[in-house]
Amino acid sequence: MGEQWNVYKSGAALVKQIEQTDLPEQALALWALGQEGFLVKWKRKTFLFDPYLTNWVYELAGAPWSRAFESPLQPSDCLDVDYVVCSHHHEDHMDKQTLQSIGQSSKTRFIVPRAHFPLMKEWGFRDEQLIGISHGQSLELDDGIKLEAFAAKHEQFEQDEAGEHKFLGYAANFGDIHLYHAGDTIGFPELVIWLQSRQIDIAMLPINGRDFARNEQGIVGNTNYREAVEIAVQINADLLIPMHYGLFPHNDENPAYFVDYLYRHHPAKKFHMFAPGERFVYMK
Repeated sequence: MGEQWNVYKSGAALVKQIEQTDLPEQALALWALGQEGFLVKWKRKTFLFDPYLTNWVYELAGAPWSRAFESPLQPSDCLDVDYVVCSHHHEDHMDKQTLQSIGQSSKTRFIVPRAHFPLMKEWGFRDEQLIGISHGQSLELDDGIKLEAFAAKHEQFEQDEAGEHKFLGYAANFGDIHLYHAGDTIGFPELVIWLQSRQIDIAMLPINGRDFARNEQGIVGNTNYREAVEIAVQINADLLIPMHYGLFPHNDENPAYFVDYLYRHHPAKKFHMFAPGERFVYMK
């Protein structure tokens, strides 16, 4: 079952809450940070998935790429995180400013698609800070945590000269709790096949979709709310968490459509929508 504690915090109060959240082995805590950014805590281990904690996209591209809300955490709040996991090199997922700031930590390790290893080195990261991962590869991390990578289509497969996929999603096993963070992807049959045997408990999928107008602006798309729901149903996920909405109004989707589609077609499917900085505790 999933349980939520409705306490929305930011800054020092949020850091304190994360530190003081004690969990049994059969529970996992998640904090939403915006876009596809989530902090995950299991026992005493902490993971950041796709943290976009600055305004770097706006600094690079200007309007209309300004944030709709401030990040609940700053990079300097995250120096005690064990792992940062990035799905692909788009600036709102592999945020140079956020990563370089957290990179000052001697504790944190950065897990990135192997295709982006050279870029991380260019940004100043040392070999001992970096863990590269490829499609189909599994990593055994601390405390028996397992991380497995799957290729994503954003909106197509893209590979480097060595055949390394540039877009990945991750299935993470925290004890008996299995979480899937899709990164950016559209739906495709192989993804469902890969995930069906992974016994996913928590499926985190984008819902902002794609369309001709955004493609004309060079905005690469994702699953829409229908696709996200149907993927979660087909892989028999226990809980669906929509992501990639709310931060950039021009590349967004109304999450009410997601809720309406669930209500009409799969009313028994559990889901949770986050407020920025909200803590959610999932118990199995």
